[in-house]
Amino acid sequence: MTRPRARLLLRVALAVALAAPACSRSDRLPRGTPVILISIDTLRADHLPAYGYRNVETPNLDALRRDSILFENAYSQVPLTLPSHAVILTGLLPYQNGVRDNMGFRLAGSMPTLASLLKKAGYATGAAVSSLALRAERGVDQGFDFYDDHFTAESPDERPGIETVSALEKWIDSVGKAPVFAFLHIYEPHTPYKPPEPFRSRYAASPYDGEIATADAAVGSFLEDLKRRGIYDRALVIFLSDHGEGLGDHGEDEHGVFLYREAIRVPFWWKLPGARDRGRSVSAPVGLVDLAPTLAAALRLPAEKAWQGINVLAPALASKSERLIYAETLYPRLALGWSDLACLVDSRRHYIEGPHAELYDIGSDPAERRDLAGGESDTVRSMRAQMAKLPRDREARGHATPEEIAKLGALGYISVSRDSNARALPDPRDKIGQLRKYKKIFELYYGGENARVVPAALEILGEDPQIASVWRMLAKSRERLGDLTGAARDLATGLEKCPDAPLEERSQMLEQQAGVLLRAGKRAEAERVLRSAMDTPGATDS
Repeated sequence: MTRPRARLLLRVALAVALAAPACSRSDRLPRGTPVILISIDTLRADHLPAYGYRNVETPNLDALRRDSILFENAYSQVPLTLPSHAVILTGLLPYQNGVRDNMGFRLAGSMPTLASLLKKAGYATGAAVSSLALRAERGVDQGFDFYDDHFTAESPDERPGIETVSALEKWIDSVGKAPVFAFLHIYEPHTPYKPPEPFRSRYAASPYDGEIATADAAVGSFLEDLKRRGIYDRALVIFLSDHGEGLGDHGEDEHGVFLYREAIRVPFWWKLPGARDRGRSVSAPVGLVDLAPTLAAALRLPAEKAWQGINVLAPALASKSERLIYAETLYPRLALGWSDLACLVDSRRHYIEGPHAELYDIGSDPAERRDLAGGESDTVRSMRAQMAKLPRDREARGHATPEEIAKLGALGYISVSRDSNARALPDPRDKIGQLRKYKKIFELYYGGENARVVPAALEILGEDPQIASVWRMLAKSRERLGDLTGAARDLATGLEKCPDAPLEERSQMLEQQAGVLLRAGKRAEAERVLRSAMDTPGATDS
């Protein structure tokens, strides 16, 4: 071989080596590397400067991004807080880990989690969360030595992120020299959007962005504390969101109903020890389900056979642009009586399966305005066949208590009880206009505005009389206003109109009706109704 030829080959080889990811081998992380998992709830990727957004300032997250590998197309597996975090912590898809909705589901005690895996490896494991949706009784505390979900009497359902940061920092103080796995969950920018000053004034036109700025400040405080302790530089810091937010883009203001990209595309960054490979961006599609296998590979921990994800730090990821990422939402069916949805997304196509299939070319139409599914195209048929191969259970049903429904209702997770077993459930696209009315009546009801609940409920029931929970709210509001006769009449009508409502709901309506009749002095009628309630399957002991 001639010397010029040898030099040319050497230059080519060097160029290839320099172009390869600097952290091509995930097993280079030292044993005992601190692991920091930061989740900002309800954060759309496209509302961060790191993804090109210019209407909010996030200096602390920007600094973290500069030290990190950023995944441009990361997707949540379900646009709801509890089931998405169950995916993150278990490495299993929702139909595998069994947590399908915020209401009525619990992670099984036998389910291995990241915390239990790291605890076996000698880590001290601690978490602090900011929302009732992630309370320990939902099973997501498994494997954690410390799990702080304690809120104040004044704010029993959520707390500001900066208070959650303080709780987690106090736990880190107590750990000593053990390697740390710390999970921080911040609820801003989840509704209601009420950022504190100075962000309230600064982002008066977009309180959602104001809450993002608030979350950024809390994360900045936490990262600064890690730097003071000498943890940050040595740590693997994983930053993500559990899901996005609709913001009205397809008619949904919040999240849970649809699977468009604004709801499922999330930030996903990995800061390696020493900020190795800092600033790199990865375009291949990944999912939050990939977190567990990636972390296990990075720390040389044993992998669970059931994990569905891949190691996103592996150099082979670049060749997986056509990999299909799965997401689902059963919330429309379980909470609203509409059809559930599922989707598959790769680097170019986004297929949504429901009563009417949807297909989007996200390369040319990232906002998903042009549905290409008209007719039975080869792509739709192929995606439908891929979906049919998945062993997903669509008939999952949670068992939410009235107290749970009330508490999560105060956070915006409404449950409109009705029959959801009909053969042909409505397409959420055709019903989404109703959702604002449902949300409004829940806000009025839980806000104690009984006089306003009555006309709002009557309007909804005039259009859709088969919503048992709205009949209950109407009757309770009349009762609070002193109209016992009207309340008893509403409950009787509701029971007649909602014969297929969940048995628990009908039982509660009967018990409520008996109570109203007793207060009205109609004891014989009350006893008859109460006997009927106690004979109803699913009756409570109240």
